[in-house]
Amino acid sequence: MNGTITGGWGFVWSAYGLTAFFLTAYAVSLFVRLRNERSR
Repeated sequence: MNGTITGGWGFVWSAYGLTAFFLTAYAVSLFVRLRNERSR
C-alpha cells in the first residue's frame, strides 16, 4: 500500500464523460431557453 490507486482510469474517464455530458446538456438547455425568450 503506497497510497496510489492503480487501474482507476476507467473511473476517471467515466467521470469526465458524465461531466461533459451534463455540461453539454446544460448549455443546450440554456441556448434553447434564450432562443425561446427572444422569439416571444
